[in-house]
Amino acid sequence: MSRQATWKEVDGIVVIDYNWCIGCRFCLAACPYWARHFNWTEPVIPKEEINPVTHYLSNRPRPRGVMEKCTFCLQRTRKGKMPACQEACPNGARVFGNLLDPESEIRYVLENKTVFRLKEELNTEPKFWYYVD
Repeated sequence: MSRQATWKEVDGIVVIDYNWCIGCRFCLAACPYWARHFNWTEPVIPKEEINPVTHYLSNRPRPRGVMEKCTFCLQRTRKGKMPACQEACPNGARVFGNLLDPESEIRYVLENKTVFRLKEELNTEPKFWYYVD
């Protein structure tokens, strides 16, 4: 089995292993959603501000020269919490959840709101929808 720097986890979230990323930026060029970003700078975080509770594939400091993307706060969502962006959103404009759970809020939104996905014509079936009331 060959080791890859990026893959889809069993829960559907695409992750990057920063130790395996060589910073070639091919994934940046291939991503049609502009979801990847190159880390050009060395992290400068004071020791006392580093969160000691980090997830290997999520909120740990990334070295210079690797690709980054949203991890949907794996360190939170895998403990049953919501991603920080959803928790902090003052008007509830973000919904994150289990698509397989028919009682989840995300399923309600998909079934009862007007939704769309970016670049649907590519048939990549992203699991990220935008909705309007």
